[in-house]
Amino acid sequence: MWNIFRRKKEVPYQSIVDEDEETKITEDNAGNTEINEVPHERKTIIYEREYKSDIIVYVSSDVGKIRENNEDNFYCDHVGYRKEKNFTFMKSLNRISRGIFAVCDGMGGEAYGEEASRIAVETLEQLSGEINSVLPEKLHDAVNSYVNEANRRICEMVEEKRCKRSGSTLAMVCMVGEYVHAFNIGDSRVYFFSDGKIKQITEDQTLAMRKLKANIYTEEEARNSPDSHKITLFLGVDDRRIGLHSLKYEPFEMGNGKILICSDGLTDMCSDEEIVEMLSSDSENYAELLVKKALEKGGKDNVTCVVIQKNNYT
Repeated sequence: MWNIFRRKKEVPYQSIVDEDEETKITEDNAGNTEINEVPHERKTIIYEREYKSDIIVYVSSDVGKIRENNEDNFYCDHVGYRKEKNFTFMKSLNRISRGIFAVCDGMGGEAYGEEASRIAVETLEQLSGEINSVLPEKLHDAVNSYVNEANRRICEMVEEKRCKRSGSTLAMVCMVGEYVHAFNIGDSRVYFFSDGKIKQITEDQTLAMRKLKANIYTEEEARNSPDSHKITLFLGVDDRRIGLHSLKYEPFEMGNGKILICSDGLTDMCSDEEIVEMLSSDSENYAELLVKKALEKGGKDNVTCVVIQKNNYT
C-alpha cells in the first residue's frame, strides 16, 4: 500500500510517498527576451517571431508485467492523452511554434492512481491554450497555475471517493520556438539526448535526493536506496491548498537532439547506457523501443515514454 507521511508544518511539501510499498498485483511577438526566473547563470534568449518547427513525437505506454492497472498517462499537444491500457503511436507535427508534452505517473493503488494521472492530463489539455499563449518569462507562472488546478481536482477526487491516498507525478516540456522549457514534480524525468550522450534535465523530488543534497548519501547510495522511491512532492499532496510550485530548469535548444520524457518504469529497469543505445538506433518508434527494453528487463512497473525530435525528412 502507499504510505503518505504528513508532518505538521506550515509547508505542504513534507509528505512522502513510498512507491515500493504499493500493492504489486493489483512569442508572443517579442524580439529579445531575458529569462530571469532560472536560479542559474542568466542567459539572454532570442525567440524568432515566425519560428515554426516540424517535429516527430513518439509515444508508448504499457502496463508492464506485474501490475493490473496502468497508472501512467501522457499528454501530447495536438493529439491528447492515453485512453487505453497499452498505447503506442508516432505522429508528425508540422509547423508548430508552441507545444506541450508531459508524462504523469499516478499513485495510490487500485484505480485511484490511474484516476489521478487522468485528471492531471485532462486538466493540462483544458489549460494548454493558456500555457501556450503566455510570454516565455511568464511560462513558469502559467505552469504553476495549471499545477495548482490539477492538484485541486485530484484532492477533490480523493475526498469524493474517500480514498486515503492518491496523486500523480509530472514531467513536462513546453516548446517555445526552438527552445525547450522543462518542469517537473515528483520523480518522472526529462532527458536530453544529443551526439551520443544523455543528460538528465530534471531533478527527482524524493527523500533520497534530499539526503544526497545534505551529504548523507553518495550518488550511488541515493540511486540504490529505498528512499529513491519516496516521493516528497506530487500533484495531490497539497490538500490544504497552500500552493504547489514545479521545479524549472534553464531553457535549452533541441537542435538535432532528442527529448525523452518518461516515468520511473523506464529508469528503474534501464541504465543510462541502455537508454543511449536505444536512442542511438535506427528505430521506427523510439518510445516503443524503450518500453520494450524495460519489459525485457522485468517490466516491474507501468512504463511510459515520450520522445520528441525534429523531423529532418520533410
